[in-house]
Parts: sequence; C-alpha cells; structure tokens
Amino acid sequence: MYSKQLKLFLDKKEQLYNQLSFVELDPISIPHSFSQQQDIEIAGFFAALFSWGNRTIIMNKSRELMERMDNAPFEFCTSYC
Repeated sequence: MYSKQLKLFLDKKEQLYNQLSFVELDPISIPHSFSQQQDIEIAGFFAALFSWGNRTIIMNKSRELMERMDNAPFEFCTSYC
C-alpha cells in the first residue's frame, strides 16, 4: 500500500517538474546545455554546488563559470595546469 502511495506522489512530481517550462528556469538547465556526457556531469556538479538561494543567481553564476571554462568544463578540468 505504501509503495503505491509513493508511486502516485512521485508520478505527480514528475508531471510537475519534467516540463521544459520548469527546466528553462531552473539550475538543471546548466548541464542540459551540454551534449558530451563529461561536460554534463561537471556542469551539473558545479551547478549543484551553487544551488542555494536565488535560482536566477545560481543560473547566472553557473553560466559565468562555464564561460570562464570556455564552455568546455571537462577539457578545462582535465587540462588546466
């Protein structure tokens, strides 16, 4: 019984959050802007580190960091000396 209630709850949350209109305005959009798995993982890691406070600031600072890494976070992290 409990697992059915949990599934219903999670299905409702998935319908609420798994929408382009939500993703565009959320820090999860940062890793979504990359196509290579390594870049997605690193961008997601940094976006998660910044994820406290105002969503707009989180997204702006995450984008700023990605730009400082020439929008190639994996290459930056593995090649920077």
